[in-house]
Amino acid sequence: MRPFRWFLVCCLLLTGSRSFALEFSGEVLYWQATEPVDWSMNTNRSSTDQFVAFKTLDYQFGPGFRVGVGAGSACDWGGKLTYTRFCTETDDTITGYVTPVFLGSRMATSLLPEPHFYNDGRIQAAIDYNVLDLDLGKSFCPVEPVRLRPVLGLRGAWINQGFDTEFRYIEADILDRMTSVEQVRNNFWGIGPKLGIENSLNLWSGEECRIDLTLNFYTAYLLGFWSITDTTTNASILFQSHFDVPIHDRHFGALTFQAIAGVNLNYRHWNVAAGYEINDWLNQCQIFDDATGPHNNDLITQGLTLKLSYGF
Repeated sequence: MRPFRWFLVCCLLLTGSRSFALEFSGEVLYWQATEPVDWSMNTNRSSTDQFVAFKTLDYQFGPGFRVGVGAGSACDWGGKLTYTRFCTETDDTITGYVTPVFLGSRMATSLLPEPHFYNDGRIQAAIDYNVLDLDLGKSFCPVEPVRLRPVLGLRGAWINQGFDTEFRYIEADILDRMTSVEQVRNNFWGIGPKLGIENSLNLWSGEECRIDLTLNFYTAYLLGFWSITDTTTNASILFQSHFDVPIHDRHFGALTFQAIAGVNLNYRHWNVAAGYEINDWLNQCQIFDDATGPHNNDLITQGLTLKLSYGF
């Protein structure tokens, strides 16, 4: 008899005014990553009219995705769990009187004959961006048609970056020709609290349909862990050498900001949202080079989002 009473209680909880609804969502991202990383320097070697030009990495727009599941009640309490994945890569080349910027290949220029310049270089770079968010919030309406939803949550992230370069010295005698291949890795993971505010302004409401303008802001402070490696192999016909730059792992706070502006269309159980999103990860790139020393570069991801969700 007692199990049957508990069964009735559960049914009332699921069907009563405080019953929870589930929502599943999928989101297509079209983002671009921005991170000011110089990877080489070019010069004309002129003593009277010399120029110095740094080559900086540029990433193009590319696809990503976000998936999530949420649960909420009729009293407007709710939580959601989302996972965001975005991968991007780029490559570049340079010719002339070339000097590497990353430390391993830069130190190898001392092995070159005079003058200490490479003739060409190339780079391949990639970013693997993963973010897991757990949010809890409650909606309320201070005035119609405005709705606010403060958010308290937890954010975890792992962001791996790689820079692979190859520089060649090819103008001299074949015995002096040399290639320097360098691999730099900037791998991060962290976890910490998240705060935010989600705002919506109703533009139009019908019997089963509504259109809202949304503007959301979030910030998170993660306990961050960086693993940074810099490995270089130099090779010629006469010799081959291997060098690892000694870089200690780093542990400190990682601050990030997120903003989303868009339009939501709700029809019965369906929701379609389109908008623009920007994420700023402060001090994300922690590599070391011979031009500016230790980096503390922001990683910014931004672009269009298109979301489809269904709740029941």
